[in-house]
Amino acid sequence: MCQLKVGLLDADIYGPSVPTMMQIHEKPDVTEDKKMVPIEMYAVKCMSMGLLVEKDAPIVWRGPMVMKALEKLTRGVHWGNLDILVVDMPPGTGDTQISMTQRLQLSGALIVSTPQDVALIDARRGARMFAKVQVPILGIIENMSYFKCPHCGETSFIFGKGGTQKTANEMGLECIAEIPLQGDIRESSDEGFPIVLSAPNSAVSRAYGDLAHKVVDKLKGLAEQQSPHMELHL
Repeated sequence: MCQLKVGLLDADIYGPSVPTMMQIHEKPDVTEDKKMVPIEMYAVKCMSMGLLVEKDAPIVWRGPMVMKALEKLTRGVHWGNLDILVVDMPPGTGDTQISMTQRLQLSGALIVSTPQDVALIDARRGARMFAKVQVPILGIIENMSYFKCPHCGETSFIFGKGGTQKTANEMGLECIAEIPLQGDIRESSDEGFPIVLSAPNSAVSRAYGDLAHKVVDKLKGLAEQQSPHMELHL
């Protein structure tokens, strides 16, 4: 996985978090043809609205302004030669999601949800939206799947158990990862140092690694079905 050239596009206009989670503080450079150059951190090329506005500045924009911002983040970035472009979208099925499916030829979508019913309602809507616009769904990821006490080792299913797997079964999808609720994930994210680097041998890092390999394998399979030379975008 480390040999792939990866880009990360933060498409959450109102709540961009990639600059914090990737510890990026500088503004992107601009090429002669007026395209922004992604900031590279941890061998990942990153672009986010959070790199273009002040850190605590509120983004109070109506729909047309959001569309202009998404246009800038998609067409106005010099990504170079990538193997995979990961697009992190906000929850929901609104302007951002529709715009991304129109502006980018998405190779696949991952649905991320916590296990409780309230969250899974939105997950189902998201899955149906991508299916409607003919974007293949690679699977569902259950986030905050469980909490394992660091003192006694007891496992607690704080947000319920089995909801994501049940939803996946009902929709004919695969639950491809269960990511636990864990304090060091939060700490490493706040510090801008991904846990896969700060604790590469931990159970959660292995879970992320397994997920990454599954995603790449699924994308390769889809690409081989459609064209042996198809470029992958996620």
